[in-house]
Amino acid sequence: MKSNIVKIGLMIAAAAILLTGCKDNDPDEDEKPGDGNEEQIFFGPDNTQLGNGKAEFFIQNSVTIKKGVYTMVGWIYVVDGVTLTIEPGTIIKGTDYNWDGTKAANGSSLIIQRGAKIIAEGTPEEPIVFTSAKPKGQRQATDWGGIIICGKARNNQGEMLIEGGVHAYHGGDIDNDNSGILKYVRLEFGGYPYALDTEINGLTLGSVGSGTTIEYVQVSYCGDDSFEWFGGTVNGKYLIAYHGWDDDFDTDNGFSGKLQFLLGIRDPKIADQSNSNGFESDGNAAGTDATPLTKCVFSNVTMVGPLGQDPSFQNNTTYINGYGWGDKTDLPFPIRTGIFQCAMQIRRHSHLSCFNSVFVGYPVGIMLSNDGRGDTQGAAAADLLKVKNVVFAGMGMTGADADKKVPADWSGDISNDYFMQAKLNNRVFSTIAEIGLNQPNSKQSSSNYGPKSGSPLLNGGDFNDPFLNDPYFTKVTYVGAFASDSDADNWTKGWANFDPQNTDY
Repeated sequence: MKSNIVKIGLMIAAAAILLTGCKDNDPDEDEKPGDGNEEQIFFGPDNTQLGNGKAEFFIQNSVTIKKGVYTMVGWIYVVDGVTLTIEPGTIIKGTDYNWDGTKAANGSSLIIQRGAKIIAEGTPEEPIVFTSAKPKGQRQATDWGGIIICGKARNNQGEMLIEGGVHAYHGGDIDNDNSGILKYVRLEFGGYPYALDTEINGLTLGSVGSGTTIEYVQVSYCGDDSFEWFGGTVNGKYLIAYHGWDDDFDTDNGFSGKLQFLLGIRDPKIADQSNSNGFESDGNAAGTDATPLTKCVFSNVTMVGPLGQDPSFQNNTTYINGYGWGDKTDLPFPIRTGIFQCAMQIRRHSHLSCFNSVFVGYPVGIMLSNDGRGDTQGAAAADLLKVKNVVFAGMGMTGADADKKVPADWSGDISNDYFMQAKLNNRVFSTIAEIGLNQPNSKQSSSNYGPKSGSPLLNGGDFNDPFLNDPYFTKVTYVGAFASDSDADNWTKGWANFDPQNTDY
């Protein structure tokens, strides 16, 4: 295996970039190894194995990765003060093995530490792709880790160690902090389970500031959450979560960014034991009122759940009641199988708001849950969070109040009553067909999820709410992520890939 790959580390060595090859595994140490005066060595196969089976490397000088195809081994950190630039059209293949081909203790990941930057700005014609090192037909979730970006913006827990087992802290008081650019970037077959409930997500953003650009990013076949924000103020547009395992868009610890034009597509056979949702949003794990609160604002989201992705499941009561392939134990992934839960879960004192969006084909539409940890329901009643001008179609039930329950225990009075208030202008349709939304079957080389002619989604977009009074939002007249089903309105066209399993890299 080793002799057939071009290693990203060797590429950096060829460019005469020096890296450190040593760091202990004490997470309490400062993120930047040593004082900068330790011996510098080239990044290569003879100096990569560090304690407990891990391979960790630290980029200590700014570097540009030229357009090409590379393989990434181990955890690669970009340290404070350093900028990693990746040219358009570059393909980086992630692995879960060591230099000698043996199984690694962790999947390879790229970690941008506080004060460092990544400039990964592809183009529609030449996106930057992080994908599996395996050949087509053999790729799967958890083939590698993901991209982790840590910043200096605020969260509601102070300085935090980012999840996933890596040695990187996030948090500070610089809300306009700039960690760089991710634009026209795809992340495929990542999401590594470092330990139970300590997974690396496709894209993890820890206290990332609003000076950072996150646009046109697709996460596909991820073994945990596709996108997760832990605090921070970074905004984002044109994001795709495709066939992920756990939640599509997960927001925690005081995240307050603005997000617009998001697409989430589920495979009905892929769900997590933790209960998979479209949105999962917490103030913090304890549900306290620690500030800053999670007050992110979403607009123009199209979320197609398991019942909407594959029409053959729409009359299957097992799926309508929320269960995925929880009884199937022979899947090749080292992660737990489980059930689908809801399109939008807001809990633990989160004040997430969502406008001008469409959610289809989940067991539950909206879940406002208290469950003894924070008064999310009270916040909704007081208009501290808003779900407004939103369409739900083809749901098993519109609303539920209890998190992590089986369908027989669901109740929905509070969530239903909140969602159906006249002032919120929300709408419920019994079937997906009524809203005229394209819903291609899974695993197509190109997909169009725009509304068809005559769809009620083609108009009705409304930005006359104080929560949307921000110049970051594009004021559009439609509901959902797309203006229509024409190619001209399909912002996924060209750079996104809905069949990465069969793509030659």
